[in-house]
Amino acid sequence: MKHSEEQIIKKAKQIIKDLDGQFYFEDCTDGALFEENEKIGYGKLKDEILPCWTVFVKTIFDNSDHLFISDETGEPLYYHNFNMILFEVAKDKEGKYYKIESI
Repeated sequence: MKHSEEQIIKKAKQIIKDLDGQFYFEDCTDGALFEENEKIGYGKLKDEILPCWTVFVKTIFDNSDHLFISDETGEPLYYHNFNMILFEVAKDKEGKYYKIESI
């Protein structure tokens, strides 16, 4: 494990703020879970097995979104909202994160 839960939560908050700034609040996460051999189900790395963090993101009506972050790079892999819509997450030249079309 290259990153601690604390580091991943801090990174997740930065990503969430970039993705959903108007809805961001400081207590927006509800923990993180590390999986040594996570099979990536979506995006560019589909079907690869990687060490990965799943961050639980608080949303309206007690729902939870999931932000998947690579333990290797500390960068987001994809975002899965409670409506089952999946988004890849990318970073622009200024280092700000944004969602790419649903996958």
